[in-house]
Amino acid sequence: MIKLEDVYYTPEELLKIGFEEVGDDVLISRKTSIYMPEKMKIGNHVTIDDYTFLSGNIIIGNYVHISSFCALYAGHTGIEFDDFSGMSANSIIYAISDDYSGEFMVGACAPVKHRNVIKKKVYIGKHAILGTGTTVLPGGELGEGSVVGANSLVKKPLETWGIYAGSPCKKIKDRSKKCLKLGKEITNE
Repeated sequence: MIKLEDVYYTPEELLKIGFEEVGDDVLISRKTSIYMPEKMKIGNHVTIDDYTFLSGNIIIGNYVHISSFCALYAGHTGIEFDDFSGMSANSIIYAISDDYSGEFMVGACAPVKHRNVIKKKVYIGKHAILGTGTTVLPGGELGEGSVVGANSLVKKPLETWGIYAGSPCKKIKDRSKKCLKLGKEITNE
């Protein structure tokens, strides 16, 4: 039988990793790659699954799930997940990226003076969800309650309580707010 501590770090091990803050009931897979944990704040009731990559200034609220094979490239700019938000498998968030216009060099091996690195914070609002295979570029934002369908591209801030899909994503319809009531029930339990 597989034990929880065989798959996820124990609370004691999480403290030793050196996060700036780490809450209660946090499950982070032992197969997660973590760079610059001293810049990361993790709330309560958070699960981060296998083969996820975390790097830089990351804030994760309460009741957040980040699924397998996700990547968060926050750098010093930052990525923030508000409460009850999440990220489905194979999704990527970039708060930093090179300028691919051809006017500059691209890639970490090129001298900084020849690159134009784009840096814009990414915010994932309360009850907002990224569908599988979604990419969020610097400055992309999911307003409260917004959800993005599978294999979509988020290039700019999205309005609250909408359902979006496509590349680049477009609003398809409004989303129900029933999850607000359910979220209150969970936090009051």
